[in-house]
Amino acid sequence: MQTRVVRVDPFEPSDDLLRPCAEALRSGGLVAFPTETVYGLGANALMPSAVREVFRAKGRPQDNPIIVHVSRIEAVAPLVTEISPVASKLMETFWPGPLTLLFPKSGLVPAEVTAGLPTVAVRMPDHPVAQRLIDLSGVPVAAPSANISGRPSPTTFEATLSDLDGKVDYVVDGGPAGIGVESTVLDISGPVARVLRPGGLSVEELSQVLGEVQVAIEVPAGPLSSPGMKYRHYAPKADVYLAAGEPAAQREAIAVHALKSLISGKKVAVLASLENEPHYSRLSWSFPGSLFVLELGSREDLAPVAARLFSSLRYADRLGADVVLSESFPERGLGLAIQNRLDRASGGRKMPAAGDSAVSVLLVCSGNTCRSPMAEAILGTEWAGLESRIPLRVYSRGTAAAPGLPVSHEAVETMAERGINISKHASAPVTGADLEGADLVVTMTVSQKKALADRFPEFAPRVRTLAEVAEGAVDGDIPDPIGMGRGAYGRTADALERGLSVLARRMAGLLRTAGA
Repeated sequence: MQTRVVRVDPFEPSDDLLRPCAEALRSGGLVAFPTETVYGLGANALMPSAVREVFRAKGRPQDNPIIVHVSRIEAVAPLVTEISPVASKLMETFWPGPLTLLFPKSGLVPAEVTAGLPTVAVRMPDHPVAQRLIDLSGVPVAAPSANISGRPSPTTFEATLSDLDGKVDYVVDGGPAGIGVESTVLDISGPVARVLRPGGLSVEELSQVLGEVQVAIEVPAGPLSSPGMKYRHYAPKADVYLAAGEPAAQREAIAVHALKSLISGKKVAVLASLENEPHYSRLSWSFPGSLFVLELGSREDLAPVAARLFSSLRYADRLGADVVLSESFPERGLGLAIQNRLDRASGGRKMPAAGDSAVSVLLVCSGNTCRSPMAEAILGTEWAGLESRIPLRVYSRGTAAAPGLPVSHEAVETMAERGINISKHASAPVTGADLEGADLVVTMTVSQKKALADRFPEFAPRVRTLAEVAEGAVDGDIPDPIGMGRGAYGRTADALERGLSVLARRMAGLLRTAGA
């Protein structure tokens, strides 16, 4: 299918430009268009075959109902069997706007729209392009967000076209959506109104009209009564993790999680509040090209945060981020909708508090009887001297180690001269479980790095040589001192101390910058 692009003035859209799009809607075609919340993917709500095409284009689960959009209040009556006084009051107060209401549906509404449920979700968008397009089409328009199902909802024409090019008839460019999160879905069938999906209209605003308003927490089994309640939504390709607690605690947790991800070879995007952004930006100076900080807005003004959320999640994909670490925001006003979308994007994954999350480093040589045991002891000692509040787990293994061998007596004596006792160490061969448990794997030589990559390719991104992580403090491989005398052991220990001191200070400095 060839997708045609129509560009219109977002404030005074031309009927001549919109008319072909409206005719396509009326005849069963698919049209993506802007609303005040996000871009929507529209189809004739009265034509079952057209609605089925929406599900196909998006890859949307069949048990996820679709909101019907109208441009006039009088267009609601044919779609429903009853409009209660409460519904009338809400429509008069908040329409056009980001409020979706559930009504008992009439026989005019196909089951495809409602996932077979007896209710239909209806709203009137507050956007000149959406209103005029629906008006010109002459039909109610079933329109979920204009994204591939599960991806962040699009708030720009560019993001919409990226997801739906070749899958729909028209995409209307009407500029960026203003609010940035979808409409609030409200169930008014019971004695107390219930928000089924937080959105662009806050619970506080609804409470001013309705009094008590509840927010649904549990997700029902079977078909959903509202969009956005059950499935993992709004997710970029990267894994998303949320920080919790006070802003300072969130900053610390993100710093630790970012460090663990970065030293394991991953690219990290941080979704930051305006207040915490400078701390993360200082972290990014040490990892250029691997740590990206995307500032959403102030914790005291959540409208910009909502407006930037989905576009920032999409931008994280364009940056190639493997991991997205996000702050949480106050659950007041738009904050409730913001947190709902972040919870959906993350699938509920939370970062542990900074003090509950150890950083793990595995040191690897060949036999695990001299270089890596010395390195293990030196790095542990260096970290203790830095007095970081974040625990560091250090352990060592060998690529060709025989289990249970004692450390060489020269290594024991060399480390004893430095006040460190390694006499109790016993050698162990490296395993996949060892690598899986490490945030960073440091080898003594390039050949050991290659050996690990060949044997455990899934963990190759987190393996570095000491020369690579020591930022110039070590030049090339750490030579094996076995059979070379005490002088060689001393030189090896000196090189290990230079390199591992740099690594320890670098890690601790990054954490300290963010207050962790």
